[in-house]
Amino acid sequence: MPDFAQVYNFIGSVFDPNSTNHLQRLKQMDPINVETALLLMRNLSINLTSPEFEDHKRLLSSYDPDGEKAKFASPSSKSVTVKSENAVLSA
Repeated sequence: MPDFAQVYNFIGSVFDPNSTNHLQRLKQMDPINVETALLLMRNLSINLTSPEFEDHKRLLSSYDPDGEKAKFASPSSKSVTVKSENAVLSA
C-alpha cells in the first residue's frame, strides 16, 4: 500500500519554487510510492490538458495571489462557472 502522505508531499514539492532535489527524493522513496507519484502526476497532466477542464483553467487563471481571491467576472470577460461534474478522472 502506498504511503499517500509521502506521495502527496512529494507532488506538492514539485510545485514549490523553494523545493529542490526532486530526483534525489524520488530515488529515496519506495518503488510503490514512486510508481504512485508518477501515475498521479501523469493523470494530473492528462486532466489539465483535457478540453473538459477549460472552465477550471479559466477560474484558476483568474486567481489574484496579491488579492488572495479569484476575479469571477470582468467587463471584458464572461462569468466563470465551475461544474465539478466536468472533471476528468482517470486511473
